[in-house]
Amino acid sequence: MKKLKATAVALAGAVAFSMGSYADVPTGKDFAKKFIISVDGAHNLLGKPNVRFVDGDSPKKFKEKHIPGSVNAFAHDLHLLEDIRKCGLPMCPDRAAKFIGQELGIDNNTHVVAYDDGRGPNASGVWFFLYLYGVDNVQMMDGGLATWEAKGYPVESGEGKKPSPKKFTPHIRKDIIATKEEVLKAIKDKNHYFILDARRFQEYTGKTLLQALESPGKHITVKRGGHIPGAVFAEWKKFAGNPSGKPNKHLFKKMKRLKKVAKKLKRKGLTPEKTVITYCHVGLGRGSFVFAAMKLLGFKNVKVYVGSWDEWGNDPNVPIEK
Repeated sequence: MKKLKATAVALAGAVAFSMGSYADVPTGKDFAKKFIISVDGAHNLLGKPNVRFVDGDSPKKFKEKHIPGSVNAFAHDLHLLEDIRKCGLPMCPDRAAKFIGQELGIDNNTHVVAYDDGRGPNASGVWFFLYLYGVDNVQMMDGGLATWEAKGYPVESGEGKKPSPKKFTPHIRKDIIATKEEVLKAIKDKNHYFILDARRFQEYTGKTLLQALESPGKHITVKRGGHIPGAVFAEWKKFAGNPSGKPNKHLFKKMKRLKKVAKKLKRKGLTPEKTVITYCHVGLGRGSFVFAAMKLLGFKNVKVYVGSWDEWGNDPNVPIEK
């Protein structure tokens, strides 16, 4: 496999807000080198100290089989609507610090390998979530569990062993996320913004309404269907190299094919100088997957609207299109 100020929230420890430039996230081959790891490369890390494997698929799939020593963090459930409304983040910093440190056993120096069944969105959701909060060394495993297993590497079943808790201090990269307020601005400023909807067409047209967590353990169905006005439909599968989760396939399409997708989007207004905002239902999944694809394509100014349709569709004060 190829290697392919918002309000500060008080914590027990200090929380740093990274307000730097987009230069923090490399593009093209540099993005792949930093954030994508082959299955063989990941296997070489198995069992090493201060390395954590995080499975982004559902708890049910995790129990069926996972990489030994992994912890489970279902990407879809890393987004809490009450926290989005409160602090504009998937989890407010204090909750995120506790979850990352105590539940996942990750500190600021941990090397994290995020993976899913091979499709990519859930691995990207975990990757984006951890990178957003300041985990510097976090990578998506190219090929996923399907390729890992096909190579004969070990898997286990069950709940998995709870990791030893660690102290994690968030250093939030605010520059890689868009707020509802910025999206409202983007709708009126097509000269400087380009909005991409990474969901299925049935969601884009408002025919399908999905659930998400409002708070831990409390799922609610989004109240309104449709899409953000002016958002261009670009389902995550357009960028995916392995939407069916088969073994020995890459997460993303080859660059030549990705460029063809970008060329089609160019006809709809996509240009390199614009800020690209991606979204899906909760941001951490299909939206983060397309964010990564745009980075691979060389786009510098890319953000994920982390409120995504869960926030937008539940707010009667913002406009929608169907």
